Amino acid sequence: MALKQRREQTEPVAVSVINRLTWRAGPGDAVLAEDLLACLRGEPFSGKVAPVDLEMLGSELEGDPNMSTCGYVDLRTGQVYDAGSTDSMLVGEDAAVDVEAEPDRWLRFDKAGSRGGWHDMAAFAERHHDAALRQRLKRAIEGKGAFGRFRDLVHQEGLADRWYVFSADRQLGRAREFLADKGIRVS
Repeated sequence: MALKQRREQTEPVAVSVINRLTWRAGPGDAVLAEDLLACLRGEPFSGKVAPVDLEMLGSELEGDPNMSTCGYVDLRTGQVYDAGSTDSMLVGEDAAVDVEAEPDRWLRFDKAGSRGGWHDMAAFAERHHDAALRQRLKRAIEGKGAFGRFRDLVHQEGLADRWYVFSADRQLGRAREFLADKGIRVS
């Protein structure tokens, strides 16, 4: 949007962001860099474009597979639905999503669980230059209860804001990467 409205002022920033994404090489960074480059060049995105809510998709992709094993993305509206939304017995006949009526409209996904979140904690711990803090963060993510211990520690150390930004960015990147692997780009 900024490139369309104020190209002269925003083009150098976009180029810088592309370079930083390429250097950082986190989840979904290559996809975002490619999309920004397409915007700079005035080219269409590669693949089908859909208005997907990446935050919702990221949360659902990493949701508990014991609660529900899959979900669906409405490629027309961008809304993300849990598999339970397709069950008329569960949500009611008029509220149920009928994915079979328009199969090309829906993208099914399997929930990955918390594995990505755990890797985010490990990556966040590795980023710290203070060896003692890095070791405490690494110990916090060992074994059962890792998420709670890690959350408590980042709050105690005043790292909560940085952790939540880091974690959200990586979750959005994994959602963007998932869609790109399916030939879909976010509008």
